[in-house]
Amino acid sequence: MPTYIDIPIETDPQDILDDVYTFLQSQIPGWTPAAGNLDVWLAMALSSAAAETRDVASAVPTSIFRYFGATLIGLPPIDATPSTTTTNWTMIDSQGYTIPAGTQVAIAASGSTLVPFVTLVDVVIPSGSTTASGVTIQSVNTGAATAGLGAVSGPVQLLDPLSYVSSITQVSVTTGGVDAEADSDYLNRLATYLQLLTPRPILPNDFAVLCRTNIPGVFRSVAIDGYDATSNTYNNARTVSVAAIDSNGTPVSSSVKAAMLSLLQSTREVNFVVYVIDPSINLIDVTYTAKALVGTDPVALLASINTALASYINPVTWGTTTTDGSIWLQTSVVRYNKIIQVIEDVAGVDYLVSMTMAIHGNSMGTADLTLVGVAPLANDNTLTGTIT
Repeated sequence: MPTYIDIPIETDPQDILDDVYTFLQSQIPGWTPAAGNLDVWLAMALSSAAAETRDVASAVPTSIFRYFGATLIGLPPIDATPSTTTTNWTMIDSQGYTIPAGTQVAIAASGSTLVPFVTLVDVVIPSGSTTASGVTIQSVNTGAATAGLGAVSGPVQLLDPLSYVSSITQVSVTTGGVDAEADSDYLNRLATYLQLLTPRPILPNDFAVLCRTNIPGVFRSVAIDGYDATSNTYNNARTVSVAAIDSNGTPVSSSVKAAMLSLLQSTREVNFVVYVIDPSINLIDVTYTAKALVGTDPVALLASINTALASYINPVTWGTTTTDGSIWLQTSVVRYNKIIQVIEDVAGVDYLVSMTMAIHGNSMGTADLTLVGVAPLANDNTLTGTIT
């Protein structure tokens, strides 16, 4: 049985009030609480309010674990459920009537205690008929107290004023009502369940996430499904290669790669083949001419444009999402129009006159660039700008 640590928060109003009195006596020599005085009334009111706040604070740890288990682990607490039963309804004549959804009825629990139920859907009794069989009703409240009520053919009391209803009887006793799982029961179940969880990669991205979250020095990582780094071939069954970079955008060190491989080898499924590789860094050259707005300092504008380009063509951020900078999406094309947009979005640029770009060592041009290599990343190399 797991042991839980409670936060030591005093929630009793009288104990809080005693603390207030002790403080006032330490600050005001000779002061004693006198019933009926304004200062005592204020102290009592504030102590009561503080007690309520502390009650809420003391319940936070349990709420956090319930939220954690339900949303992050996927093990929701058992919520209270209502009871249901089916009923037979008899009308006063055969003129044809409708029992509206939400019609309120009640079943006796004990003595004069009634438990309210409602119909779930509209029930139409056509002209020429006086009965409606198998009408489902559901308890308004939830919990085990709503289950096991009534008897077969037992009476059901109509609460809403439907004058055309003659009588209602049960087909069976009510079933399905369950109490909500107690906090202690849920936390015990959650603790037991967590013992079954192991960090074992199954899907390709699991290998990358495992490295990124467990190996110091891995800032971003990506898994290439089916890639065999030894034979340089793709579409190999049960084979995954993982590439990683550090926070500076450079491939991780050999010691980090060794740690990654050790972790993956120890957690992989049987017969899985895993490799740890370096990403392919593609150096990008950009040459451009931009028209500055009137009054813009050309030297400062040139520096701003180059900063914007270096920020965009950067292995640290290449292929990331706006919500998570550690995500590595395989983005193998540098879009020509996107580079234009980056330049023209810089404050002080009137418009772009011309721009060419290339992977370093190739001819400059005005087409999109397809990055080469396994797990390719783009990095700025030579940025040559002219401001007119």
